[in-house]
Amino acid sequence: MMYDDFDDLDRALAALPLEEPPVGLHARIMAATVYRPAAAVPAWEVWLTGTLIALAAWLLWVAVSAPTLSSRIVDQITSVATNFGLTSDYTLLWLAIGVSITFWISQLSVPRSRSKRIEAQ
Repeated sequence: MMYDDFDDLDRALAALPLEEPPVGLHARIMAATVYRPAAAVPAWEVWLTGTLIALAAWLLWVAVSAPTLSSRIVDQITSVATNFGLTSDYTLLWLAIGVSITFWISQLSVPRSRSKRIEAQ
């Protein structure tokens, strides 16, 4: 049965003692829904960061809970470094030279060209 006469409904609603909405309610609703600013970080980055943190925590727990795991890891790292010749004096010397050069190059300040300085003014 279809009831298309809404006069009774309108009269019933008009008889209700309704309060006025708070001031600025429409603006607050629009600001929270339609005009809401975009998220600062995409959702996939939040999920990826959470997953990596959980994985790191799990690996840390495994490393801490196994009694000889840390010493086995250190032994493996030192054997790899020895087998590839990374413990020789010359390798360490060139590594120190490379780190020093990288540090000093990063400390250089290159002035802008004259044309870019004129444009900036």
